[in-house]
Amino acid sequence: MRYACRMSAEACDRVPARPLPGLVGWLDALATGRQSVADVLALAQARIDRLDARWRALSHRADPRALADEAQRLDHQWQRSGPRGPLHGVLLTVKGSIPVGGLPWTEGSALFAGRVAAHDAAVVARARRAGAMVIGCTTLSELAMYGVTNPYEPMGLNPWAAERTAGGSSTGAGVAAARGYAQVHLGTDSGGSVRNPACHCGVVGFMPSIGALSLAGKANYTPSLTTVGLIAACVSDATVAWHALREDEPRGAARPVGRRLLVPRRLVETMSDAASLDLFASACERLARGGFDLVEAEVPGWADGERAAGVISLAESGAALAGMDLARASEGLRARATAAATLARGALAEARARAASLREALASTLSHAGAEAVITPTWPFAAPAIDAVEVELGVRTVAVDPHRNCFVRAATAVDACALSLPMGLYPAQGVPAGLHLMAPGGHADALLSLALEVESCLPVLLPAPPLRDLP
Repeated sequence: MRYACRMSAEACDRVPARPLPGLVGWLDALATGRQSVADVLALAQARIDRLDARWRALSHRADPRALADEAQRLDHQWQRSGPRGPLHGVLLTVKGSIPVGGLPWTEGSALFAGRVAAHDAAVVARARRAGAMVIGCTTLSELAMYGVTNPYEPMGLNPWAAERTAGGSSTGAGVAAARGYAQVHLGTDSGGSVRNPACHCGVVGFMPSIGALSLAGKANYTPSLTTVGLIAACVSDATVAWHALREDEPRGAARPVGRRLLVPRRLVETMSDAASLDLFASACERLARGGFDLVEAEVPGWADGERAAGVISLAESGAALAGMDLARASEGLRARATAAATLARGALAEARARAASLREALASTLSHAGAEAVITPTWPFAAPAIDAVEVELGVRTVAVDPHRNCFVRAATAVDACALSLPMGLYPAQGVPAGLHLMAPGGHADALLSLALEVESCLPVLLPAPPLRDLP
């Protein structure tokens, strides 16, 4: 691993001796007998048994005995007739807002305590048809409305520093990916909710355009913004899963992917702290040495469009909450409903107009620059303490929320496809930093191909399961 030699002895000691196998070459490994579904499942289950009471990635587990039986059936099926599909025997977790037939479907809220999903959501059913095994549901912010704590179902803890946020709302998915519980993790993203935990947990989070992965069968409280996304250990694993689960089929020959990236330098320097700027500059230098052409240009209306996504999210989620009995909801969720009720008349229409303007500006700016994607940090500062309300940004103090959104939420506003991948560690805090790539909607294949090239230029961050600080 390229980055391993640069890590301290203590950090290396936290790396698992035997990570789960990646998806590139997975079917070949099954075919040659180098791997078996049963053995990989046993490795993952042992890791979950040892770690998850402390790190809380999973809210509900599938029956281990039933999973073991299914693994044996998949191994026997392989020997008799070959793979069930492209994800044959691949281990999968599912965010708790996405129903998995037979498992509790609480959406992380006391509002749905005791509810059990009668059926799989469409994307889960598609994964099963492709051969994947669902090992459990992951913890999340209540109703997948961003929050860093959840009094009903405690959320996953940051695998690099438990006192710091692991991001949200697909929190457990990021933690499970970093811990090596499974190879693929389904989440949802309506403002950074896949990319945030990927950033803080040192893994890859991929958000395609709305509907590219089916939303059917799950509750959707922000329909203008929400998309199903993927978290995985690396870009290649996310790519394999994307091709297996996508709703549309690729048409014609893949278009060539360029190596020109747009850097909104003034935006990045204005919004980021010094450590983030140093990490981003180092990433840009690596990309330049790797043959990427970095073009500096600002995208007009970025800040207005990013904030517009927040207004749209508040308005749509507030409309959903207005129809619920919130007596058992958390204080944070009730406060969100109250804030939504106070939105000014016309605010939603104005926000939609600003988002549409940003979409046009993004396409125009990329086209004029001849660039494939915009690159920024994923977050403008390191993962803060879970209870932090403010952070220091040079000589000024800013509110964690909404400043944390300044890069990720612009992609949501314009229904882009976007991806976060690790670009290094914050030296003072010892937590991962993410590099964020954003391309126009519908360009998922090109973005993933580009991300593979970007990833090859960057240091590889290793998962950091706790081997010393178990209870």
